[in-house]
Order: sequence, then structure tokens, then C-alpha cells
Amino acid sequence: MKAFEIAKKDLRIEFRTKGTLNLMILFALITSMMFSVSIPVSLAERTAPSLLWLVFLFVGMLGYSRAFLREVETETLDGLKISPIAPTSVLIGKIIYNLVLMIMIEVIVLPIFVGLFNLDVANPPLMILSITLGNLGFVIVVSSLSILVIKSKMREMLLPVLIFPVVFPIITSTILAVRKAISGDIVGITSPLALISGFSIMMFVIACLTFEYAFTD
Repeated sequence: MKAFEIAKKDLRIEFRTKGTLNLMILFALITSMMFSVSIPVSLAERTAPSLLWLVFLFVGMLGYSRAFLREVETETLDGLKISPIAPTSVLIGKIIYNLVLMIMIEVIVLPIFVGLFNLDVANPPLMILSITLGNLGFVIVVSSLSILVIKSKMREMLLPVLIFPVVFPIITSTILAVRKAISGDIVGITSPLALISGFSIMMFVIACLTFEYAFTD
């Protein structure tokens, strides 16, 4: 499948240079440490879900949009446009690439964050599931919308303006789901997880239906 070839190409470039990945990991670790020393111990458990998602949110804004930006910097975007590859395959390839980065960031940052805040997580698998689903929806939104602003001189300012309103339901639902996972509320977590899953599927379908117009314009 062409999408996997595009993802493989981007991952090969990233693992060779490690520029984006190293920057994302460094930023996530520094932010987590700053949060851990600035939040009182008594408030750690209450504020940790919001701060954890805030870390992933800013790291994602920093790194996920690079999937298309690299094509502009290396002047290969026009080559993708005229190649015999469906725009949907290009989008899915970029999503897969960002998902791999997302999983790597989670594997490194999540245990460190839990350790820094000394969190007593009642249900670790549900917490990992909540963060992963939230990041999955976030990756889909960033990957599909970043193509709209990559040629703009103000893309660093425009991208958050476009993304934050769209991803707001994922932000609130993920924070709630993480909070339920930490407390061990298995019944209460089903609703936010269902919302995240449904919203992610809806955004993926919309992205596949509209990406061709944004990509070929």
C-alpha cells in the first residue's frame, strides 16, 4: 500500500536525522519536570491529567505538523502532487508516520511523568488507552489540517488557531478519561472513551473526503 511506503520514507528520514523526535522528547521532558516542581504535592493528583495532556498537546503541535512541512522544505511536495499516488494515501501515510512518533513519545514520557508526580494509578491499562486514543484523534486532526497552512508565512500562528477549536472535544474527553483511569472508575470512563473514538472516526472520514481538494489546490 502506498500509504505505508510514504510512512516508511518519512520514518527513514526521521530516524536518520532524529531532529523532530529529539526535539519532541526534550520538550516533553523539560515541560514535565517544570510542571512537577511547580505543582504542590496536594494538588498533583487533581491537576496531573490536565498537565499530562497539555504536555502531549504542545509536543504534538511542535512535531506532528512537520510531516508536511518537511515536504515543503525539501521541495518534494509538488512531486507528491503529480505522482500517481492518491491524496488519501498521502494523508494516511502521514498519519501513520505521526502515530509512530506518538507511540514513541508515550513510551518515554508517560512513565517519567507518572514517576515525577508520584501518581497512584488505579488502572494503568485504561490510562494508557485513554492517552493513546486522545493522541490518535489529535494526530488525525493535525495531519489533515496542517496541509492548509504549510505554505503560509504565518503557519506557526495559524495552525493552533485552526486546530484548537476542532480538537477541543478530544482535549476535554481525554482529560476526563485519564482522571477516571487514575481513580479506577471503570464505569465512568466508558462515556469519554466512546466520545473520543467516535470523534476520531468522524474526523478521519471527513479528512479522507476533503483532503484531496486541500492537497491538490
